[in-house]
Amino acid sequence: MSVPELYPGPWTIRREATSLNVEHPIIAGPMAGCLDPPFRMVLHRLGCPLSFTEMISARAVFEGTGRTRRLFSWVPDQGWSGAQIFGSDPAYLAHAASEMEKAGHHMIDLNAGCPKRKVCRTGAGSSLLKDPGNLMKCIGSILDAVKAPVGIKMRMGVHHLEEHSLKDLVSDLQSIGLSYIAMHPRTMVQQYSGKVDRELISRLGGWIDIPLIASGDVRSSDDVRDYLERGATAVMVARGHLGDPTWTARTLNALGSEARDDRFPETKAQLLHHLSLMKEHLGFSLDWYGEKRGIVEFRPHFGWYIRKFGGRREYRQKVYSLTTREEALMLADGVFHDWSRTLAG
Repeated sequence: MSVPELYPGPWTIRREATSLNVEHPIIAGPMAGCLDPPFRMVLHRLGCPLSFTEMISARAVFEGTGRTRRLFSWVPDQGWSGAQIFGSDPAYLAHAASEMEKAGHHMIDLNAGCPKRKVCRTGAGSSLLKDPGNLMKCIGSILDAVKAPVGIKMRMGVHHLEEHSLKDLVSDLQSIGLSYIAMHPRTMVQQYSGKVDRELISRLGGWIDIPLIASGDVRSSDDVRDYLERGATAVMVARGHLGDPTWTARTLNALGSEARDDRFPETKAQLLHHLSLMKEHLGFSLDWYGEKRGIVEFRPHFGWYIRKFGGRREYRQKVYSLTTREEALMLADGVFHDWSRTLAG
């Protein structure tokens, strides 16, 4: 896969003797309930060089729940993998980070950005920004527990942007050995409302010497281009990938040509390829979880794959009655039959 010369090509995440060379600047960010291992495998096969786990509770790792272990399992040769953990207790976080490294993940990411109440009320997620002292202890415990690169995904503040405090915080984080900072330029109280403060990315790049990953409101190649032109090293994409694992490759092509492919899939050939990827994803899910659980875990993805299809409501209802691989594949074939009649050749 070629990367336009105008935009950054390979970039590196470093820690001491470790150097992870990432092929291009579009990576898959963590998203709860979405980026499980089967979907991440599809993304990597199609050119995503780095992806992150779903947000994983450090305490749940300590308690050893089966579902948590399935979420953080990984096959290292599938591609660079970051394990994102959340919590506010340095001991739990250190344990979780060590387990993630043993599981084959190439880097550890601390979540200091999730604004959800159930996470923040425990002092985790973006609530860590309320207590910079504890945040530094958490990062320090993770760095002490692993040899892998360690980074952070964070928000720009709690109630509003306090630029001097943020500048001091990111400088301190860099000084104790973080390998990158991923910034979602909203505050905790904003949740996902309003607009991201993209101007902050332009300034933040001048405050640190480690890679700066931009996140938030990335829906098109224009959004990726804007973040890169503001100085981001890479751009973390989450919702753009849902039901569209070719998003990364098409966006890279669009960065060079300024072409837009928002209507994908719009031909029968594209549709056939799109649904073949859906079937591949389904197969990975069944193999990973087993048939019964694999279908359950795949149900929301099925809805995302067909979200542009005019008859999606009827098919979404049908997906909840599926019990076998054969039934699921037949449903996908039905989508192709019905949808292809409305598309060009």
